[in-house]
Amino acid sequence: MFAHWKAAVMSAALLAGAVTAVAAVTAVAAVAAAGAASAAPGPQKLPSYESSACGAPVVGSVSCNAVELTSPTQYWRPSAPWKGDTPGRSGGNGGGSSGGSAQTPAPPSSGYYPSDLLSAYGLAKAASSMTPGSSAPTVAIVDAYDDPNAASDLAAYRASMSGSTDPNTGLADGTIPPLCSSSVTTNCVTFTKVNQTGGTKYPTGNGGWAEEISLDLDMVSAVCPDCNILLVEASSSSFANLATAEQEAESYHPVAIGNSYGGSEFSTETSYNSTYSSIAANSSSVGTAITAATGDDGYGTLFPAVSPLVTAVGGTSLSYTGTGSSLVWSAQSVWSDAGSGCSSYEAAPTWQQDQGVYRLSSDCSGRQVADVSADANPETGVATYDSYGESGWLVFGGTSVSTQIIGATYGLAAGTGTLKPSPQTLYPDSGASTGQTLGLVPVSSGDNTTSCGDYLCNAADSLLSGYNGPAGLGTPNGLTAFSSATAPPPPPSGSLSFSPTTEELTAGVASGSITVDLSTSAPSAGLTVALSTSSSGGGFSTSSAGPFTATLTLPIIPSGSSSSTPFYYQDTAAGSPTVTASASGWGSAALPNTVSAGPLQTIKVSPSLVTLAEGGSQLFAASGVDSYGNSVSISPSWSTTVPGGSISPASGTSSALQTTSSGNGVVTATEGSVTGSATVTVTAQSTLSVTVTAGSISKSRGRSYAIPLTVAADNATSDAGVSGASVTFQVFSNATCGGTATASGTGTTASSGQVTFNFTTRTATTWCALATVTATGYSQGSGQTSFST
Repeated sequence: MFAHWKAAVMSAALLAGAVTAVAAVTAVAAVAAAGAASAAPGPQKLPSYESSACGAPVVGSVSCNAVELTSPTQYWRPSAPWKGDTPGRSGGNGGGSSGGSAQTPAPPSSGYYPSDLLSAYGLAKAASSMTPGSSAPTVAIVDAYDDPNAASDLAAYRASMSGSTDPNTGLADGTIPPLCSSSVTTNCVTFTKVNQTGGTKYPTGNGGWAEEISLDLDMVSAVCPDCNILLVEASSSSFANLATAEQEAESYHPVAIGNSYGGSEFSTETSYNSTYSSIAANSSSVGTAITAATGDDGYGTLFPAVSPLVTAVGGTSLSYTGTGSSLVWSAQSVWSDAGSGCSSYEAAPTWQQDQGVYRLSSDCSGRQVADVSADANPETGVATYDSYGESGWLVFGGTSVSTQIIGATYGLAAGTGTLKPSPQTLYPDSGASTGQTLGLVPVSSGDNTTSCGDYLCNAADSLLSGYNGPAGLGTPNGLTAFSSATAPPPPPSGSLSFSPTTEELTAGVASGSITVDLSTSAPSAGLTVALSTSSSGGGFSTSSAGPFTATLTLPIIPSGSSSSTPFYYQDTAAGSPTVTASASGWGSAALPNTVSAGPLQTIKVSPSLVTLAEGGSQLFAASGVDSYGNSVSISPSWSTTVPGGSISPASGTSSALQTTSSGNGVVTATEGSVTGSATVTVTAQSTLSVTVTAGSISKSRGRSYAIPLTVAADNATSDAGVSGASVTFQVFSNATCGGTATASGTGTTASSGQVTFNFTTRTATTWCALATVTATGYSQGSGQTSFST
């Protein structure tokens, strides 16, 4: 907290003597403290009855997005009107080990059941049509730290919920298969748990992340009960360790990977995009769906949710009226703490750019989130079983819930048809007048802030497609948006790869020759390969001289050949773009690129236009860009033509100008032959009028003379007193104030613009008193007077 202080010296005493006299100077001051500056606002505050499982992350790490409803008997109230306390539901969430054996606890009294979620999102028929077993899809979960009870808690949840009826909605769950074990080998679900490198030496246990893990596993079980489940535990919540865990999860080839975590965006986040995005293919029929939570702090963006090919999942409130056969799900609204917004570092994907349909380009030039949403409000939360430091049944919300609901929906899609894993397929109606997505229900009410002022935070401002930031394109209504209702495609005929396997480029400079290679020879009809890039500045050409286009279809690779004709890639945007090669029926290839900025083209000096008062100072900063607007690191030299001005340091990214006189000039930053400048105007300061007045001289019995000397500092134009001015006072033993001062002192003018010094001496002679006054906004002034003792 910063404190601001005021000081005012009301009077001063001056003792002086000449030759044999003893002289001294004293001053009396009064200091008063002013108020303190307020701190910047922090994250949105959860209600007292809600608690974040993992807390705020440190720099370089993430937090999980599970929010516990700590008093579910009072605050879990999804029906309309909201229930509050109801008979038979006091004393906790019920269930736990007290209601049955350790493996099959009694079902809970609060929180949605699997049957509720399947009914609300139109997924019950798809869930009942799947069959468990080794050929069933696998849904992976990536979390940090260890939950030692993950397997037993998951088994308890599945056993308790299987065939149970929600006492609130009256909906009955179907059969949820048990986990496979040495004693259960058929009609069961495989649960695999590994560390971030695939081993079984698990990380340190963590109670908060254990809650997240239990929630994630339970939601996959609820929505896709026949899906096999993989849990990969990262050694910590750092971005680096979680990225390693993500790659480990990918190696098992799951149909979906759920990431219920996120951290603040950062300038180098795009270096992780190949981890989170390349596994979700652009194709609508192959790949792994990657989901990530948009966060629980309201308006604002998180990584990895903003990664280009990640399905960013927002949050809603899920409520109902009636029970059993008369139950009706109400229109969902935005959960007020769901994350949303416009990325600061990720470019807008082409499939999200239709003006007025999916975005307003005037409001967001980057990747915007969310894409899709589901229940995340803790007050309409889900039942979860966790015994690691907890009592058993809990109620959770947060975008962790919605993220895993959507991840499990992708699992259902893969198990009953053709998976469409990329978020691109949620935006199918490019150029359409409305663009509403089949299989998604737009959310049209609620917001997560009022500060952004439009669709990025407010569902009432949704675009033509129904898109808004907190809820994306809407909530699931069946699998249409996530799957083509056909049998899974046949295995690919082969795979594609690039040669070379990586590229390091300079912005605007074409790469060397690149080819797409085939793992087996092209079929008799030949093979057509299409090229695309994740960069808005990238382009392809079959000639190193161009022209370059955003996409390129290569000449048909003839039958029997295993390599394409050469092509060239050029990019004008610095970063880490990925080039993708795809061919129908073949595994796609990804070519990671590193694009560095080009030569320095322009230097910008900020601020560019400055007006200062005489004697003032200003800090300037210099930044460099290449001809494409990419940032270039510079350390320029500095100079100035401001009259009487000096600038320091002489080189570096910033420098400060100090002025001493009025006039006009420029401050210039120079790097090689490139310069940038700022225009500076220095205005003259007001003039001080300083007078010194000697009061009546008194003489003591000891022949000591005492004279009060008053200094008055006035505005020379208005004659108003200047308070708070610094006064340097000197007394000379002559009539002209020359030579060496006999006595001196300092003081500060009071509100009247005056300060009085008391001069005492035993010497009888003629004296000269000189006052020099300095005040903010004024040029220095002085005044003097002569007197005799």
